[in-house]
Amino acid sequence: MTDQDDNTSGRIPPDEESSDSGAEVVPLPGVGDDEGEITSEDYLTATTEEYRDLAAEVSRAAAEEWEQQAVAATLPGVESGLVGFEDMAGGEGPTEEELEVLEQAAASDLLLRVVSGLIIFGLFLGSLLLGGWWFTSFVILVMVLAVGELYATLRSRGYRPLALFGLIGVVMVGVGAQNWGVVSIGGWVAAIALVTILFYSLTTRRNPLENAAVTLLGLAWVGMLAFAILIAKGPHPVSYILFIVVVTALNDIGAYFFGRAVGSRKLAPVVSPNKTVEGFFGGLITGLVAAAVMATFPAWEDIGLTRALITATVIGIVGPLGDLAESAVKRDLGVKDMGSVLPGHGGMIDRIDAFLFVVPAVYVLFRGFGLL
Repeated sequence: MTDQDDNTSGRIPPDEESSDSGAEVVPLPGVGDDEGEITSEDYLTATTEEYRDLAAEVSRAAAEEWEQQAVAATLPGVESGLVGFEDMAGGEGPTEEELEVLEQAAASDLLLRVVSGLIIFGLFLGSLLLGGWWFTSFVILVMVLAVGELYATLRSRGYRPLALFGLIGVVMVGVGAQNWGVVSIGGWVAAIALVTILFYSLTTRRNPLENAAVTLLGLAWVGMLAFAILIAKGPHPVSYILFIVVVTALNDIGAYFFGRAVGSRKLAPVVSPNKTVEGFFGGLITGLVAAAVMATFPAWEDIGLTRALITATVIGIVGPLGDLAESAVKRDLGVKDMGSVLPGHGGMIDRIDAFLFVVPAVYVLFRGFGLL
């Protein structure tokens, strides 16, 4: 047989195969011709038949839907799956010295919370009793601290709000509320919004839309506290403001304890997983009871039982909404607290978030009742 005949039959000549690849022809029984040589056609046929079943299995596996399941594994030294002091310390719990340090830290934090809370409440109550510009100055100070920490948090997350415009804005909103009434609150917010837009239109700052938006968000959101100045200008500033503060605070406290005791259904699982439906209604009931009791005292007799209960209901609804609004902002920014201006309490907005919604709502309600 000639080389030409081997090539035309598809068989690889032994001389060429050994010279090109250096491989030796190995006779395989039942494969190839009578001399045991492998042709390219024989190789392809044998390979296809050998792996045909495997290819079919792979194809079937790819077409099936697989359900992912968790795999549990036993870790040496961790029997419960939860890492505790004994797991980290080689099976030994915290020493007495370590427990004492932890208790002292907890007691110190509680003392810090109590002291800072008393100082803030003392400033609030003192300015309220003095009235006029004293209380207005206190509200403006709170707004300045709140909007300042909000802008600082936004900057830490890559935003660039015009902090100066926002700070000037909340000051003018407070001054306007004291001097010119409710119209000036919206007027100053609109004026700062116009100046902010004009500033970005004349400069080449990056991301003007989002930075202008967060600037005005801080001003409009925190500026709603200025409605407290309008309520304090009413015929009974001390009793009205104290009524709002006490009912709002007890609503929040009642929601906390009811939620911890019997809470099971989540109120807003995406925004605030710790708030429950039971806690919401528990806080609402607590606020209603507090309002009913306060309405029996002479200081709040002009409000009356019916209007007190209506006001408590409004507070019980919009107060949690203010809390959820702040939780949504913090979750979007990825922070636990807006700041640390109040030792042991976090940021100023963390303490007044409910009031930012409650105060404007109660102002409108009291205007409707003819109390303002």
